Amino acid sequence: PNLAYSLPETLDDYISQHPTWNSSDMASLSYITSRCSVLSLVISERYKNQNDAQSKKLYKLTSSRATLFAIYSDAAFKEIGGTTKSFQERAKVWAKLYGEEGVSNTNVYGTFIRGDIASDLTTCGEQVLPLFE
Repeated sequence: PNLAYSLPETLDDYISQHPTWNSSDMASLSYITSRCSVLSLVISERYKNQNDAQSKKLYKLTSSRATLFAIYSDAAFKEIGGTTKSFQERAKVWAKLYGEEGVSNTNVYGTFIRGDIASDLTTCGEQVLPLFE
């Protein structure tokens, strides 16, 4: 049987355990925005070389969001004394996790954005993005 891959923790789960993430908890803000950045980047790569209009639109949207989230995440991470190397390591871990889940989703369900990825993408768009608009 095909078993879908799942993330160790969704952003909704993390946010519910860290209620001050959007005010005074800079470490949590950095963590959440870095995950949103990586997720947006991973999704943008799925659409990067596709030629249909919808894929081009999704690529443009997700790549611009990846950049926006990365800027805020990096600033918050530096504010709490984080190093570039540790920031990059965290990004690599989440890129691998999101990539693996997306491939599993594609293999099992025929679509990349489903389950935990869909949940995190919704959280990034509805709860995190409004902080920076």
